[in-house]
This record gives sequence, C-alpha cells and structure tokens, in this order.
Amino acid sequence: MELISLRPLWFLLLIVVLLVGYRYSLVDSKPWKRISSLALRILGLVCLIIAICRPFLLTQTEELHVIFLMDVSQSVDLDSATQSLAKIEASVEKLNNADSWSLHAIGNGTKKFDSVEQLRGWLTSWKESGADDAFRSATRIGESLLKTRMDFPTGKVKRVVLFSDGQATEGALSDALRQLRDEEIEVAFQPLETLSFPEAAVVALRPSTTKAFYGEVVRMSVQVQVNQPIKGSLRMIHRGVAVQEQDVELSPTQANRFHFDVDMITPGSSRWTAELIPDKDHFPVNNQQTCTVEVRGRPRVLVLHQKEQEMRDFVRALKEQDFEIEVRGKYGVPNTIENLLAFDGIVIADMPATVMTPREMDLLKRYVVDFGGGLAMLGSEDSFGLGGYHKTPVEEVLPLVSRFEKEKEKPSLAMVLVIDKSGSMQGLPIALARQAAKAAAELIGARDQIGVVGFDSQPYMISEMRTGLEQDAIGAAIDSLAAGGGTNMFPGMLVGKEMLENTSAKIKHMICLSDGHTEPADHAGLTQQMVDSGITVSTVALGDADRNLLATIAEIGRGRYYETNDPANVPQIFTKETMQASKSAIKEDLFGSVQTGDHPALAGFEQADLPFTLGYVMTQQKPTAQMLLVTETGDPLLAVSRFGLGTGMAYTSDLSDRWGGEWLAWGECGKFWGQILRGIIRKNDASGIQVNSQFAQDNWLLNIRRTDTAGKLQSQVEWELTVLNDQGEEAIVPVTETGLGQYRASVPIEKNSDLTLRLRDLDSNKLKVLHYDRAYPQEYALKQKRPESLKQVESIEADEIREGLTPQKTRKSIAWMFYIAALVSLLTGNLIRRL
Repeated sequence: MELISLRPLWFLLLIVVLLVGYRYSLVDSKPWKRISSLALRILGLVCLIIAICRPFLLTQTEELHVIFLMDVSQSVDLDSATQSLAKIEASVEKLNNADSWSLHAIGNGTKKFDSVEQLRGWLTSWKESGADDAFRSATRIGESLLKTRMDFPTGKVKRVVLFSDGQATEGALSDALRQLRDEEIEVAFQPLETLSFPEAAVVALRPSTTKAFYGEVVRMSVQVQVNQPIKGSLRMIHRGVAVQEQDVELSPTQANRFHFDVDMITPGSSRWTAELIPDKDHFPVNNQQTCTVEVRGRPRVLVLHQKEQEMRDFVRALKEQDFEIEVRGKYGVPNTIENLLAFDGIVIADMPATVMTPREMDLLKRYVVDFGGGLAMLGSEDSFGLGGYHKTPVEEVLPLVSRFEKEKEKPSLAMVLVIDKSGSMQGLPIALARQAAKAAAELIGARDQIGVVGFDSQPYMISEMRTGLEQDAIGAAIDSLAAGGGTNMFPGMLVGKEMLENTSAKIKHMICLSDGHTEPADHAGLTQQMVDSGITVSTVALGDADRNLLATIAEIGRGRYYETNDPANVPQIFTKETMQASKSAIKEDLFGSVQTGDHPALAGFEQADLPFTLGYVMTQQKPTAQMLLVTETGDPLLAVSRFGLGTGMAYTSDLSDRWGGEWLAWGECGKFWGQILRGIIRKNDASGIQVNSQFAQDNWLLNIRRTDTAGKLQSQVEWELTVLNDQGEEAIVPVTETGLGQYRASVPIEKNSDLTLRLRDLDSNKLKVLHYDRAYPQEYALKQKRPESLKQVESIEADEIREGLTPQKTRKSIAWMFYIAALVSLLTGNLIRRL
C-alpha cells in the first residue's frame, strides 16, 4: 500500500485530532499540562497513521532460499541421482538458520517433495520397478525452472541448483535461463550420469526422396545411437513384412549410419519402418522410426475374398492391364484410414459384413466420401443383403441396395427371433438387439411372417406372427423388449417352435441370440424335433455365451452359427441370416448382359457382345445410381454412383468360376474390367497445392501455398481441413489466409499417436492427404551433447552453497516502531493530563 493513497485519511484524522485537542483545552488545568498532553496525543495519532501506512527501510540481506531440482527422467542414471541426494543433504546443513530450501523432481513436469528421504524412496521405487513411467518420459528443464521459481519467498536471495544430465527434450531452455537471470535468480548446475544400462535407439530414418515413381529405387538412410558397443540386426519393414535386413555392430563413439535401397512397388502412400533388434537393450520404445514416400504409378487395388484362390483368374487379367492387385482373406479388412489410403480402390468380392467391425465399415465409407476412394462390391452369397450389408455404412456408398420385391413363385418364409433379454443384456446389447430385430423384419416379403420371443428366466411373447405388411406393429412390439432377469433359453425356443408349427409357410426358420449360459435342458432334443418338422435353427453367441451349446444347436438345426464379442455386429448378423433364410435373393440361370445408356466407362465396348452371366444377387437401384448393365429381365447388373469425393460400384454377379466363367473366358475381360475400375479408383489431384509442415508445442503447423496451372498465386481460396485421429474421431480445423496465395493452419496433436489430414480446395475440388506419425519421446533418443546454454552455467559444491551470493535488496518493515511510539505518546499524554 503506497503512502500517497492515504492523504484523504490524514486530513480527516487531523481534523478529529484538532477537535479533540480543542475539547481538552477547555479543561481547567495548567497551561503546560494542557499543551503537553495535546502535543503527545497529536504525536501518538500521527505515529499511528504512519504505522498503518506500513513504512519500510530499503536494506540488503543475505538470507537465502535454495530450490534443488533433481532430474529423474529416463535418460538419467538413477544411481547417480540417488548419490546426488547426499550433496543436497550436505548443502542443507551449510545453510543458516534464517535460510530456507525446497526440493523438486523434474521430468515430464515437476513433483515437489517435502524431504530428501521422500525423493530417495521414489528413486528406489523407480529403480526396482524398471517400468516406463509417464512422468519420466520427458525432460522439461526450461518449463520446470520457470514453474518452480514461484516457490521463492520475498526478501531472500534466490538460488537454483539443477541436478541433470542436461538432455532437455522440450521447451526453450536458453530462454528460461535468460529470464531467470533477468529476475536476479542465480542458477548452478550439477551434472548427473546418463543411463548406464545398455541402450540403443533408432534416431532417424530419412528417404532420399519423399516422392517417387513406380519402380524407382529409393535409398533409406537409418541412423542409430548407442551408449555402449552393441550388436544386432536392422531391418526395413513395409506393410508388416521385413523386405531387407542386415547385421550391424554399433559403437557409442561413431556415427552409426546404414542404408537400404528399396524398390517403390506400392503406389500411393507407402509407409516404411526401420526397426532395430539389438542383442541387449533397456527401452524397446525407441527401436523404430517411420517415414512415408508418395509413389506415383500403377493403380493399386485391394480385393477381399474369403477364398483367395478363387480370384486368381480375375487378378491375372487385371495385372495384364498394369494393375497392382493384393488379395486378402477373411481378416484382411484394413482397420485404419491410413491403411485404406494405401490403395486406390477396394473390391469386396466375397466378404460378409459380419466379419467386419462397425468401425471398419465406417472407415470404408469415409474412404469413399471424404478421401475420394473407389469401393466396388461383387455379387455372392455373402454380398449385399445376403452378406448383412443392409443399412450399413458400406451400403450407403453403393449404388444398389439390398431391398427387393420377392417373386410370387418364391416360397414364403416364417421366422421367429428368440432373443435373450436377461440382465446381462442391459444397455447397448438390448438396444442393438431391438435394432437387429427391426432390420430383419424390414427384409421379409409381404407374404412372409415374423415373430419375436424374448426370454430371461421365462419366455415372453414380444411380437406374435405378423406379415411383412405390418411393419409399424412389428416395430412397436419390438420396442417393448427390455432387459432383466435370469437366463433360460429352452422355454423361449419352445414357444418359438409352437409359433412356427402353426404357420403354413414353406420355409420355417428360427434365430436364437444369447449372451450367457442358460439353464440345463434338452436343447439338442428340442432342436431335432424342430428339424423333423421342417424348421431350421441358427444361433448367435454374444460375449460370454455358451458357445459350445449354441454351435451344437446350429449344427443339429441345419442352420448357421455366428459368434461375436461386439454387440454392434448383431444387426448385420440378423440381416444376413434373414436374407439367407428367405432363399429369394439369388437368381441362377443363363442371363445376358445388356448395356443401358452411355457412359465413359463403357467406351470402346458399345457394340461388343458382352458375355453371359450364370447368376446374380437381386438388388434395387438407388435414385442417384447410373446403370451400366442390366440382365435380360431388367434387374441391375452393373451400376456406379458418386458419393462425396469418391465413387461406389456394384456388380451383382461375380468374377469367379461360379457365375463369371463366361466373363473370365472372354478375351477382353481384363481390358473391360480394367477400364471399369480405372473409372472409380481414387484420383487425388493435388496439383497447385504445396504444404510445408512444422511441429511445435504439440501442434502441427501447416503453411499452404496455392497456385493455378500457370503458377499464379491464388487468393481467397475456400478450404476445408479435416483431421481424423487414430480413434476415428473427426475435427474441422480453420485455415486462414496470411498473404497472396499463402495460408496457414494449426492442427492440435494432443495425445494422438497418428493423424490423417484431408486438405480440400472447395473451389476447384482438389484434395491433398497428409499423415502424421508420433515419434517416440525424445527422452529415449540417447542425446550425448549438453546444450550450450547449460555449458555457460557454473557448477557448485555443497560447501559453496552460500558462497558468491549477491546480496538481495529487501524492504524491511518499521511499522512496529511507530506502533510503539504511538502507544507511548498516547499513554504519556493521558498521564500528564491526570497529574
């Protein structure tokens, strides 16, 4: 509080004093007493006012406060840190009684400790556990210096003693040291030993070029750092396969640089990983580095088929058309957007939706809509509705849908869904079971019937047998299905059996869903009774269900058995099973291929006699679809449609020997289908968009330059920048114009291990895709050199902790002196008046 702020109060108090003095002057007393008493009272009040204003004297002090900072990061040898605690204890003993100190451990942040013994316990725990600790995964020296300086009390000399190996991984250390000097905070440095365990790290992977053409040889340069001589093997990994490997001998005193010359035979975004396998090592986290090379050349297509060998003829025909084809089986669906973007097109030849996760199907949709990919589906018993794709993200980006009108001569279907509604189905499982039941009901024909039975400890009639025309009533009844109770499937199956036996349908089918272990009963006997009466039974095992029992029921019931740990797969299983049971989604015969309309994909084949097909899956055309081929009966055969930035294609027949033998034997097969696929595959046109990336403080900084075909800078471009993280979460990031043709964006990295960025010029529909892979923390990079900023900081020994101090100017309060003077003056004045 400054003195000047109390001037009004002074005048007010002075008036009060004068009034009081005037009153006492009227007292019948000797003049010298009256004058002395009044003077002392005025003096006392003046001293009191000065004391309230908190006066001080500017003096110098050598009272000291020391902050000890102990680096405990992974790069530090913990034995060296433990030994340094003795230096801290010795330094504390050298402090004066008026001095003070505090202790902090620094790593990926700071931790304050009440005593040296407490920190010693933590160091012992870290040594014994041997496990990586998030707090020890970085060395934020600069940030810690600035943060812990808030511990300094006022009125004391400030000194920091830093115990560290000097390997700062984040933050500007030199700026922090400069700021401490400006604030008159003295910093001393005590070096710690670096990690003593044998340790090796791949510190860099650099390709000779980040853009290459198909077939080009690119040199991958790998740099490895070790803290002692180590032997091992170094290999280059591409798409999960080690393509090259070499034995290495690593030295801590040499630049361990190695080279791999690799052929670029994977068009698109080609990711390469250098991996070190040392014979001895402490941290495995730093044994890999990854880089990306964009390869231009032959289009690359992924074909998904449960029986890969059945696609050999088709693959051979496309390879002759200069395609790069990869065929994968049941578990080959890419599960990240980065892996999908390694391909220009995806062909689902024979792969049911039940083997895909909802996230994988959503990624396929994004691959088409947001990243311009091409997605094609071929006909089979596991495609379209038969494959469980009804109302899935994949169906959303196909030009044909699974719904269809059944032919009158097809047999009618009666189906009962027996669904577990026990307490374990509470929440998401029962909600998805309701969704699955509704989806199954939507797929039955007008002459078909469906009923729903729920069971816990006893059966419940959820929906009686209703025809496909009663969708509203079926949906309302299914909405009443709620979870609760035990698990006893047998009575539910018995009710379902009676419902089916009371119908006159030619096809009778039951689907049983359970996620638990049911009460013991003769399930096999009941199932055999249903088979004998013409009823087939399929089962779905969810989570911790009795899988052996359900598989046995499906086998005896001449149905199909499904198992899944993800409730989100249940709707696809039910729709697939409904279509399979209806026996009405496939037509098998000799059908001609008829061209409809004019389309660039058919250029050169307008007058061609296209081959016959031996069968196809019945579908319906979407309003936005463009039909290329239909069968003689008018049913869809080949259709395409644009979805977002990409294209979807549907061919309701197949290209294997089952239905496509005539096509495969045709001499123009490869040329025709090569032309069709080239019309849908991803064409990332990023010409005129140059992006320079930088990384700072957990942000991905993008400097974008936009030019037209003549190289002229373009301003006022409307950008859409979308970021997709490794969890599939999407975010929009603003792009700001900083100059003519210059733009900037900042993408938060946060804790994501990898990001995929889609930069789209909305004005010209150009698209550029970038990837970010988080490198391992720099704490594990085995740096050897101490920063120049720390080399300029002097060291200090324990007995020197108070030497070389620069006295600190401090304000020493003298208010207490005026309080005493005011008290003495007032008491003396009162005493004189009473004498």
